[in-house]
Amino acid sequence: MTAGIVLPPHEMTRSRRISPLISRRNLMKSLGVLGAGGLISSACAPLKSLATNQATGILFPLARGPYQNNGATPWYTNIPMGSPAQYLKFALDTGSNFIWVTSSLCSEAGDSCDHYGGLEFNYGNSSSFAWVDRNDQSVSFGHWGTMTVETGRDYLGLPGGLSNTTMYLAKNYAGSQFAQLDWDGGIGFPAASQYAKPGVSFFFTNLMNSGLIDPKYPYVSFDTDYATGLGSCRVGGIDTNAYDPYSGISMPWTPYKVLPGVEYIWTTALSRYVVGNQTVAQNAYFALDSGSSRFKGDNNYMNTTLSIIAGSPTKPNVTLFTGETPSGGMGQIVIPPEVYEVKIEAGPQAGETLPQFNPLCIPEMVLVGSVIMDLVYTVYVYDVSTPPTGYQVTPVGMWIFNKTSGPEIIRSRSDRPAELGDPRPLINS
Repeated sequence: MTAGIVLPPHEMTRSRRISPLISRRNLMKSLGVLGAGGLISSACAPLKSLATNQATGILFPLARGPYQNNGATPWYTNIPMGSPAQYLKFALDTGSNFIWVTSSLCSEAGDSCDHYGGLEFNYGNSSSFAWVDRNDQSVSFGHWGTMTVETGRDYLGLPGGLSNTTMYLAKNYAGSQFAQLDWDGGIGFPAASQYAKPGVSFFFTNLMNSGLIDPKYPYVSFDTDYATGLGSCRVGGIDTNAYDPYSGISMPWTPYKVLPGVEYIWTTALSRYVVGNQTVAQNAYFALDSGSSRFKGDNNYMNTTLSIIAGSPTKPNVTLFTGETPSGGMGQIVIPPEVYEVKIEAGPQAGETLPQFNPLCIPEMVLVGSVIMDLVYTVYVYDVSTPPTGYQVTPVGMWIFNKTSGPEIIRSRSDRPAELGDPRPLINS
């Protein structure tokens, strides 16, 4: 959520068009079983069911809450925090640069922090909790408003060990968008160490510095299935069986410099953004944000999109031209109306089916989360350096692939497979 982004051979197949007659739910069902091996059937199962090793990283099962019209992802993972463990719902959020959790400070302040997820971390019940800074701070969530926080430290229970984590403890937040939030907190994966919020932990490098993931596999990968409500985020690894390597689009990181303060978003160059047969934007930015759901960004882009959709007798496709295929061609992603027209499952607009495009006052930006990510296998790639103070990371970029089973919204193809799963060399600084 934006606060304030050598593989086995695969038989080449012809691109399949998505029938305009099928529903989003049936479209998602056609994805079949998730490719991530060892995925447990419930995100509330004990941590021992999670898989971890140097090659495959840490596998976080994801569960989907109801789709709500607040722009935040419905996906979260359950992580135990404190001693004894308190299980809380955390979004794994590439559109954020800090870690936070709803806390019992909210109850102490008079039942603030109303959110759909409904849980809070009771720091007073954890023997391992320690305060870091009791001074109130305001953290911006963009058009959602601000959150008042204090800073504390406690353990997150992860496969292979504990992660001693400094995070913001929410003391107060309010508003209809927060009220529709399916999760209790968020773990940010900003594009680089330098963009992580000072004073709280950077989760990804924390895991490397704690020996919980191998720095030669600096990947964060997502595989979610809307129909089953199950998914996974693999931190420090990739499931090479989950996607078609001939469909890959490499999207090199292009730093966003138009609006100060959001440089941490995973952005790439967007050659063209087309709605129907009308080019809405050229030479803009594109971001995949695992903490978001719908399309959002530049006000003109989003309002023009909504206007074209509303004025079309048949709903148009939305097409993105971005990145590069392994054979050097332009990447092409086609999003049919069955994908961007989503039924709202909870909240004030429950029962309505609405096009998922929202102006967000981020100039020259097209950003999207689960609306696209539910249909593709997404990988965020870092470079890792080893200074004396510990591992640091910088962004390489994003990859997306069609899944091994499911609709092919990536229409570009390559005559050779992507090579992504190999270990990356470490950079000495």
